[in-house]
Amino acid sequence: MAVPKTLWKRNCSGIPRWFLYESIPSSIPDVSEYSVSGSPNPPVQKLPVELLGEIFSWTLGDWGVMTDDPSTLLLEPLTISHVCGQWRSISLSMPMLWATIWIDHPRTSHVPMVKLWLERSRTCPLSINLRQTDPKSCLSFPTSTEHELTDEIFALLVPHLSRWQSVDLIFKTDTQQSLLSISGTEAVALEHVALHVDSWDTAGAESLQSALYARPSVRSVHLLSAPACTQHHVPWAQLIHLDATVLECTPDTCLALLASCPALSSAKFTLSAQPDWPPAPFSHPEPHLTLPSLLDLSLKASRIDLAPLLSRLTLPALRALALDYAYVPHTALDCDSDPQALHALLTRSACALDAFSLAETARTHATPDRHIGFLQTPLLRSVKELELRVDMADELIRFLTFGSEGWNDDEPGPFSNLTGLVLRDVRGDHICDDALRRMLGSRFGGLRSAELKLRMKSHCKNFGVECGLRDNLDLRFELLNCFCE
Repeated sequence: MAVPKTLWKRNCSGIPRWFLYESIPSSIPDVSEYSVSGSPNPPVQKLPVELLGEIFSWTLGDWGVMTDDPSTLLLEPLTISHVCGQWRSISLSMPMLWATIWIDHPRTSHVPMVKLWLERSRTCPLSINLRQTDPKSCLSFPTSTEHELTDEIFALLVPHLSRWQSVDLIFKTDTQQSLLSISGTEAVALEHVALHVDSWDTAGAESLQSALYARPSVRSVHLLSAPACTQHHVPWAQLIHLDATVLECTPDTCLALLASCPALSSAKFTLSAQPDWPPAPFSHPEPHLTLPSLLDLSLKASRIDLAPLLSRLTLPALRALALDYAYVPHTALDCDSDPQALHALLTRSACALDAFSLAETARTHATPDRHIGFLQTPLLRSVKELELRVDMADELIRFLTFGSEGWNDDEPGPFSNLTGLVLRDVRGDHICDDALRRMLGSRFGGLRSAELKLRMKSHCKNFGVECGLRDNLDLRFELLNCFCE
């Protein structure tokens, strides 16, 4: 599976340490390979500077997730620069390595960090992430100086406003005076905005929103605040990326928002029968909507069916679709309206999906037939990457097996192009070892990676080794805990 960089980076925190390990061979064929001290030179030191610099960029942390540990500072560039003289020289020659500024729970140690990052990033576009401590959180508590420290930090950042390219700002204290004087005309490079200013006074919130959202260069927005505060400032028509998963909306409001953003390439929504925002500000009187550029759509449903939305969309360019059911209504478990709506959407759009994800929360008591109902859609056979986070069962495993019952001999079979597979059990029955082994074996020729988080009937902890595919398949297997061992 081609792993997205943002996903792969989550597991890269140990790379600098890995580079330091030295493997001493049993025999020494060439003394020139070793330093004067007799310690072998790590092979990584022989890499071209350009390649080593690219590796350094991959060691950056996952900037999309804030940490709840108030003592944590994400200092990967600084760590790399302290390994050796060569690495320090390379890291200091890479301004982009220092262009992401991460401030979670502002405190005194962040001030010199921001100064150093601003100096070493030179003229690179900046990605700024700041989150203040939520006073209502039971995990951490704000310090008495957090508000003042935030103003001190932005006093350093505001002079570099012309370099701001991406900002994710979550404010939980009173209005920050350091930001009220900024001029939106100076933010010439700004492309992405995520802004939470619900704790601010109305005038301060309006001032910052109008300065950041209204830039003609803004193409990506992550909605964190109530729409009533942001709707007049967000440049809906020019957006390419929209993430509205934090705020729940009705299918009608979602459709209207999509209609307001005709240029969207990716969109994420949470749908609910009891939304966080009223549908009044957004309306779309037409029964159907066509979005010619939408490539990636992610929908999370909370106690609601998705058919009312899926049945009104036409998405000819769609390549990736994720459906996540949280708290599925009992009515949905007994009907197939959503699988039918998905089938009709793909048929109507004449699109060929590359990636499909289906998830359901625990305790939905859904039968395997419901999940298979989604997967039986013929137009899903083009999918190369499949992720299922549901109540797993043997019936589902058998469905994914080539040569399983229900598929004609003249048909290519389910997901014949599959190269990446993720199966994560939510709460379901134990999976038969033989059924899983046959499924993986039937896909031996095409499958390149598989991540399996399941309960096995045999409780075999070495299934990945016993499967016999370790040398041919990137297989990550985890046996879930259960109470019957």
